[in-house]
Amino acid sequence: MKMSSPKVGLLAVLLLFSGVAVAGAGKAVATPKPVESPAQVVHQLYDAFERGDMAALERLIAPDATWTYHGPASKLPFGGTRRGPEGVADFFAKVDETLENPVAIQFGYIVTGDMVAVPGTEESTVRATGIRYKADCVHVFKIRNGQIVSFDEYIDSGKVLLAFQGDKSVAVPGSGTSSSSPPAASSPPTAQPIVDRSAGKAIFTTCAGCHGNGGQGLGYMYAPNLTGQDSDYLVRQLVNFREGKRGKIDDAHGYPMTGRATAIPGADGVKAVVSYIAGLPKLAAAPVASRPLPAAIADIVQTCATCHGAAGEGNADMQAPALNRLDRHYISQQLVNFRTGKRGYHGDDSLGALMAASARDIPGPEAITAIANHYGRD
Repeated sequence: MKMSSPKVGLLAVLLLFSGVAVAGAGKAVATPKPVESPAQVVHQLYDAFERGDMAALERLIAPDATWTYHGPASKLPFGGTRRGPEGVADFFAKVDETLENPVAIQFGYIVTGDMVAVPGTEESTVRATGIRYKADCVHVFKIRNGQIVSFDEYIDSGKVLLAFQGDKSVAVPGSGTSSSSPPAASSPPTAQPIVDRSAGKAIFTTCAGCHGNGGQGLGYMYAPNLTGQDSDYLVRQLVNFREGKRGKIDDAHGYPMTGRATAIPGADGVKAVVSYIAGLPKLAAAPVASRPLPAAIADIVQTCATCHGAAGEGNADMQAPALNRLDRHYISQQLVNFRTGKRGYHGDDSLGALMAASARDIPGPEAITAIANHYGRD
């Protein structure tokens, strides 16, 4: 096997992180001009990687920093959490040992206080199997006093894991095999199912960036709590996102889910991640039954109860979700989406269309807020 020199290998790793490389006809998006101090630190980090200036990089990493790649450390050599500048150096050494010909693209910075999120894509070839994968990812930095105190990479690590295991179903079309890597010892069948039971957990790591490590939902990401929902309902929503039945481009918070859902490797992957979610600890449901019911929405709530249950507990037979597991803001936003054609719009989504019709019967914003407050979690 042809091995790259240490200098070439390091450069490849730096390109993977900095997003300088170009994938085929696709062109990397230029790093946006930072406008806030935390964004400036992240900008400096990417610049240091681009230049190969490890000394400058280390100055940006706090001594007590944590550096986490959200994937199974027992399966992916660079997975798990490392600490301090030495840990970061070890991370990139493991990346260089196991991946080659990397391409990474960053789409921009999302700044919230001392947090900076950088969405993008990563494409690499696994040296051991020759399989090239491409996965969506988000880098999340926390900055303190001009240094990075935490870094989290949320990626579709289920796809990465399958590439490491030799599953060709995740290979980038037309990528062939790496010129400097041997082919896998044996080729698995084309219809290979999820390879092991850790795949559901690995796939979920790309969900955790918005929905939280425990599936509890993150309000500032407009991502709902997933725990306590019926598994068939979750499968149906993922399929809807994958098939264009949900997540129109004008649905600012739903549209990003189309890419995440489509990246899940097939029907087996959908079932695996939903099965993992089903095993997570369930957050307490909202105490709907003990809440006073405003007279203004009494008739509307009676209609809601037909499908969603008297306490908003959901009805699996009717494929109606548990409203008492969702936060108030999310319920309100989804009702607006149903009313304005951002959800329930597809001809093959009959249940969504039914909900859209019901939502349009709600009198207006005040009633929507009252319904969300009645059913939703605080």
